[in-house]
Amino acid sequence: MSKFKKMYLSLMSLFFVSIIFGTATFAWISMATINSIDGLSITASTGEELQISLDGENFSNTLDIQEMEAIFQNITLIDITSMDGIHFQTGGLRGVEPGVANEHYVSFDLWFRTSSQQDAIFLVNNVNHLVTYDATMQGTYVVSRGVSWRARETFRNGPDMIVEQGTTAMYYASNAIRIAVIERVDNLNPNDQRPEDELIRFLYDPSENPERGYGSPYGAFDYFNILKNNMLTLPTVFPDTSYRLTKGLPSNPYQAEDNESMVLRLVETGEFDERDRPVKQGKVTVNIWLEGWDADAFDSVERDRVKIQLQFRALHPASD
Repeated sequence: MSKFKKMYLSLMSLFFVSIIFGTATFAWISMATINSIDGLSITASTGEELQISLDGENFSNTLDIQEMEAIFQNITLIDITSMDGIHFQTGGLRGVEPGVANEHYVSFDLWFRTSSQQDAIFLVNNVNHLVTYDATMQGTYVVSRGVSWRARETFRNGPDMIVEQGTTAMYYASNAIRIAVIERVDNLNPNDQRPEDELIRFLYDPSENPERGYGSPYGAFDYFNILKNNMLTLPTVFPDTSYRLTKGLPSNPYQAEDNESMVLRLVETGEFDERDRPVKQGKVTVNIWLEGWDADAFDSVERDRVKIQLQFRALHPASD
């Protein structure tokens, strides 16, 4: 029962994950069972002279399968929350405790390296609306098979949507996923001397639906409060979340239209390739979690399967 079936990074870069959720999540408040990852594979290819690495030293177009399996071997995912994509915590019925990387959420480092002219890395090309669980295509997406679930109580599932008691409908764990790409100082590159406050933090809701985002007053929040006699109060502070990805200019696909989803600025290493071009490098941490404060974090996701694919691309950043 492979929980992580495949990851693809093609840089452009495709990162694909299959997850089985074993959770019962009521607006980040319920006690979730764990789920583990049994297998993982990653391959990478590039048409942009862009390479990737898990350790910053061994770069190639193919990541070592055994190395990735070791990272995710003992992971357990639970419903957690984060304001910045860096610090995580549990809460509610479980009590407030720090979230643990690769026990409660997925976390791994990636290095990017290139000698092309483009000097920034972007997350690009959301194709959620074109992809189903059983079909794939190039681009960034988060999709799930969905679970048929029957409401035990009448609740509000949107500004103008009432779900009546006993109604059966499909619910999707994919709608509650968050992805953060956190730029890091690359300690393996002596030329990377940037201060921490200049580094990029990109927190993304791939559903691209702010109406059902963090701390929405309906959906899972309303349902849980009806079941538990208004035990839960809404948060008053919200994470800085992006709901769209950068596109390339129609006139120049290597030029970013804006910097909304820029995740990394590459820094010259002092090395040169065989054509005497300077080599540039950078490091990020990728964190992926199930956001318990999302309107779609219903208990029905415990039986769902989710696929995540990320597409990164080297582009020229937009002018400030």
